[in-house]
Amino acid sequence: MAISFLGALSGSVVGFTITWASSRYSAAALGGTLLAGMVPGLVLDLVGGVLADRVDARKLLVQSSLLSGGCVLIAATWLAWSPGAVVFVALNFSLSTLGALFGSSAYVLLPALFAEEELLRTNASLSLASDVAYLAGPLLGAGLFAAVGAAGALAAAGALFLIAGSLLLALPPVPRSGAKRPLNLAFVGAGFAYLARSPTVILIVSFLSLTNLFAAAFQVATPLYAAILGGAGAYAILSSAMNLGLAASNLVLSAVALRPGERLFFAAGFFQGLSLVGLGQSRRLPAAALFGALNDAMANTGGTVFISYLQAKLPESLLGRTFAAVNALAMGLTPLGFAAAPWFVERLGAATVIVALGAGTAAVAAVFCSLRKCW
Repeated sequence: MAISFLGALSGSVVGFTITWASSRYSAAALGGTLLAGMVPGLVLDLVGGVLADRVDARKLLVQSSLLSGGCVLIAATWLAWSPGAVVFVALNFSLSTLGALFGSSAYVLLPALFAEEELLRTNASLSLASDVAYLAGPLLGAGLFAAVGAAGALAAAGALFLIAGSLLLALPPVPRSGAKRPLNLAFVGAGFAYLARSPTVILIVSFLSLTNLFAAAFQVATPLYAAILGGAGAYAILSSAMNLGLAASNLVLSAVALRPGERLFFAAGFFQGLSLVGLGQSRRLPAAALFGALNDAMANTGGTVFISYLQAKLPESLLGRTFAAVNALAMGLTPLGFAAAPWFVERLGAATVIVALGAGTAAVAAVFCSLRKCW
């Protein structure tokens, strides 16, 4: 849990810093920074899935954390010598590349260490540790940004990444059964082949693809909306409130025995959309923070349920490649959201865009749940 906390805290500080700092240049700079964080995953997630099923998961996660810390420290130095939005674009691209290559190993680690019936609670418990970090991260990021600027905030986050990487060495090795299998197209494409035989999973992934498109646009609109409510402090409070929603949902999921299923997944998506509508209609920070917390609580519930459902359902040898295939399909439309959102925000305003995104999310959840007859 300490590893989960430190990794999330460093990522949260970086996320706050690059999002807020790039938004001070322009909506286009913010959209470009966020878009740069999505592009590598469209291709490299598949490579990461192959690595996760062939290489020791602990080894990959250690490398990911240490390399991420190095990238953040390099970006901090670059920013101190030559400020500009391009630094945030390059850093987000680099971190996304590392996440795509090594991130699938995190999905492999838990099923190797815990029994199937413990996966939902274990995922939620570890996420709860991350949520505490995500709650503190924006506030810490805002404080560091105000005190030492973006470069200083990134330097602190880079140090945290390195500490988390060193702690990962204490975990037991997680050798993979696919290490000795031939590396060919059949092996690489096994995750997609599994999905092709699983219509229920494909339907859920299609829903995620649409809602992730909306979520990408929401990420662009949020700091610009927060600027109306009070600037960097308002954005930090709103971000922390959202992370508080994550923590609350994980607390419930870790304490209550629930069966992962479609009804819970789509219901969470529906109420997530309604929360976004309320957020966009709020004109005061307390109300916006409340709806933001509800939005992230529902989004996290749906995501945790789906991850646990897949971890319990998938054969051990296919975990990395199938999660990589799911991520590739589910995130396929997000670049469109990052690219289009600045245009809509500049013409319609951030609040109107958020309301529209919420209505779209709720409508899509209702349609998909009706198709599965889960109401």
